[in-house]
Amino acid sequence: MKIYHTIPDNKNLFKNPVVTIGNFDGVHVGHRTIFTKLLERARKISGDAVVITFSSHPRKVLYPDIPLKIITTSDEKVNALFGLGIDNIIMLHFTREMAQMSAGDFYNDILITKIDARELVIGYDHAFGKNREGTIEFLTALCSRTGIGLTRVDEEMIGDRPISSTWLRRIIEDGDIPTARKLLGRNYSLSGMVVRGEGRGGRLLGFPTANILPDDEDKVIPALGSYSIVAVLPGGRRIGGMLNIGFNPTFSAGRQTIEAHLFGFSEDIYDTAITVEFVGRIRPEKRFDSPEELIAQLRTDRATAMAQLEEHDKKK
Repeated sequence: MKIYHTIPDNKNLFKNPVVTIGNFDGVHVGHRTIFTKLLERARKISGDAVVITFSSHPRKVLYPDIPLKIITTSDEKVNALFGLGIDNIIMLHFTREMAQMSAGDFYNDILITKIDARELVIGYDHAFGKNREGTIEFLTALCSRTGIGLTRVDEEMIGDRPISSTWLRRIIEDGDIPTARKLLGRNYSLSGMVVRGEGRGGRLLGFPTANILPDDEDKVIPALGSYSIVAVLPGGRRIGGMLNIGFNPTFSAGRQTIEAHLFGFSEDIYDTAITVEFVGRIRPEKRFDSPEELIAQLRTDRATAMAQLEEHDKKK
């Protein structure tokens, strides 16, 4: 497994490189189709599969005033790609200078001169270069002139709709965890540091929680409410639990928190990095008239979460 943060200036670095380019936010099922074809073509010519992607979403550079949430952080993207069998990742920092580079220059100076690509694999809607001029028609003509193989991968559909990062982002924001899992091909996850909160969960309610501060403030957060989760602790230990995203309206807390209650767990994990995988949604956020009502609801939520986790385990 190798990751590069600049374009390697060594034509002999990769053997018969087969290359794909894209942001690949989410590394979802549609993207997986591209990577499967990439690996297939690389094996066909005894070459190396190479993914060129970006550490930050290009739209954040091109349109800085328009908020954009990301599905995968750079680390999550790398881990997902390596998990799919991609051994060579070029993770570039997208800049305004890069945005001004013409598709022809990118093709000739980077793909051909520096990487010595033998084949390209692209998604059905892919375009690159200044003003997205590097369309499939543009690439077809260039590849034909330079003798480079080109494979276009059709869209992956669910029903009559192509899978896209935009659709997936909206699904997560709506809290539709089952559909998000279908589009991702895995559980949606969120990583962060366990920080100190009000201590109300254990002291007042009998449900101690780990307050999670996300690693990346731009990460997509599911809709307000309660969820069944699997927490992944350092070392890979997995523990089921439930998690609440919200403003604690019963106590008028006034700020959004992400609080996880792990079943049968009482260890001190402050200042520990953990990951939570979302399994199902239990209910939207709700204000209760008293702590006693909230406690009763939390007991019901725990039973619901355990049932969702059990059902999820059966489907593995």
